[in-house]
Amino acid sequence: MSTTGYYFYYCGISAQPNDENQYEDTGEFDVYLHLCQEELNEKEPKRQTFLETNYFTSEWIEINLRFRISYRDGQEDINRYFDLLKEMMENQLNISIVDIKVENIA
Repeated sequence: MSTTGYYFYYCGISAQPNDENQYEDTGEFDVYLHLCQEELNEKEPKRQTFLETNYFTSEWIEINLRFRISYRDGQEDINRYFDLLKEMMENQLNISIVDIKVENIA
């Protein structure tokens, strides 16, 4: 799923809601997650960010993340993107990200 000069990072994000009563169900959380994805794509359109809820309870959330990098992106660029992602998700979704794990690069 890569094109010349581009790779996709596939990551798993583990998080905890800051307020257990904030979201009624996965559907409500997914609406806010999609809005966060749209804003990330506006700020970093070349990344083609895709976010999807993998597991959801009032105590624990797992999110699948996919984004694109260029062969010219260095580790500093990737770390900056992770910082932006973490800041936006924690602020907009009212969650605490526990871990972002790179699962595959294709």
